[in-house]
Amino acid sequence: MSDQFDQSQEGIVQNEVPENRDQELFDQVASRQNNEKKQNFQIEEEDEQDQNQPVGAIQEVVKPEEIKKNVSQISSPLQPIMINKAETKRIVHQAALERKTEAFEQTKSFELHRSSQIFQHRQLVDSVWARLQKVVASSDESMKFLVSFMKQRVEQEEQQLKYSQNAQLSKLFKDFDGKIMQCNYPEFSKAVRTIDSAMERQTDQIKIFIVWIQNQTRERLEQEMSNFTNQNRDLINSYNRFKKTLTDLDKEVTKYFNKYDKMYQNMTIKGKKPQKDFLRAELKYKQAASRVVIYQREFGTWLLNSWNEIKLLEVQRLDLVTHTLMEFQNQIMNVYGKIPQNDSIIAALNGVKVQQEVQTLYSHDFVLTKQELEFIQTEQQQELVKYFQSFQVIDKYAELSHPLILKQFSAQRDVGTIGKTWIETGIIITVDHYFLTFDGKPTRFSRPENKYPLDGMKMTTRSPLELEIQFIIPGLVMDSKKKLLIQFKKSDELEEMMYFLDTVGQNKFALN
Repeated sequence: MSDQFDQSQEGIVQNEVPENRDQELFDQVASRQNNEKKQNFQIEEEDEQDQNQPVGAIQEVVKPEEIKKNVSQISSPLQPIMINKAETKRIVHQAALERKTEAFEQTKSFELHRSSQIFQHRQLVDSVWARLQKVVASSDESMKFLVSFMKQRVEQEEQQLKYSQNAQLSKLFKDFDGKIMQCNYPEFSKAVRTIDSAMERQTDQIKIFIVWIQNQTRERLEQEMSNFTNQNRDLINSYNRFKKTLTDLDKEVTKYFNKYDKMYQNMTIKGKKPQKDFLRAELKYKQAASRVVIYQREFGTWLLNSWNEIKLLEVQRLDLVTHTLMEFQNQIMNVYGKIPQNDSIIAALNGVKVQQEVQTLYSHDFVLTKQELEFIQTEQQQELVKYFQSFQVIDKYAELSHPLILKQFSAQRDVGTIGKTWIETGIIITVDHYFLTFDGKPTRFSRPENKYPLDGMKMTTRSPLELEIQFIIPGLVMDSKKKLLIQFKKSDELEEMMYFLDTVGQNKFALN
């Protein structure tokens, strides 16, 4: 058809060469119009449920009433066919531009929604992490105080040990004439020796008590503090790595969205002809955005795991401290005897429910604010755990037909080097006249495996189910050729693709 348009500067084509291939194609269109098989030349985006429906990026290249008029003119060879090439190009170009505008508005809306959801989720993760670290810091301070208490007690017991060693009552009531004499009171002397013996035994108990405190402090309390600190430091390092990676991913999203936005502004405001496929630019952005969502979900899952890990460390810590204090009280009783409050102290320590105490301290209600809990339950309508580990951003346009897609096909493509190796392939024909292939069924977040321009492509059927397409790949110095072999399940699907590509090829001016 493009050849017909070039035959007359006024857009008038004489119907004098019926053998011309372009004229035959036009006759076929007219015949289909008379049979009411196709009322206008309109390409619609393929619905996922029915690939036989036409897809639409080029709408009304020739209006129905104009076609009817042209058909009547064809019946009389003496009358010329009046086709305004410039107006047709303008209409179809405008239709393509409107599709790009629709796609851009959808993508911009999605980006605003995505960035808002990411910000809320990340802010909540950061807030929970900060509060967990605040509780950890308080716990660390408690352990430092306990260790300090134990060391001070060692100093006190060492002072008591010195006093006990120097306090000898056996010197009472003795005569001194240069050497120790016998006590003047034998029975009293016997009683004094009993007291001194008891004090010696207490001195031995103090020595044992000092050794116990030193070992308990060094081998258990300080070791526990070191282990807790090291594991928490590992968690802090992981948190920092997540934050850095997310920052890098955010920059990547911004970069691709800005490129996508710039392409759109160049097309609409500056009127520049696109040099790249607009859909592929969108998919690059969507891929980058998808990576952020996935990594943010991993961040939330990591937070829940870290939360549980810190709780476990705190359970071990509280259990150690409780048992240490019980043993400490028993050691005091061994050295200084049982005090009236001893039984009540031991009973109180035995009554501590470590798991329950820690669970309450690290519960959702304690760590999160009331407003944060309401946000998750009301606005997000999810449970807390699910919100963190199953985070996702819903694309409300995902189920709609994509404005930048002219047509979709499902087939297999040959990727073998020796012999044929077929893999399931999704195929998309874009508004910008590109042929994209995907592994499997494409989505709005899929990345195409290959991108081929349709300009200059040639099709050859290798069998009723196999179609070979040769693409021309533009290069800096010279163009190259790339062949793609596609296999369909039905011959009708192959014929549909050939007809579609042939039709789009004739109207390539409308696509950009």
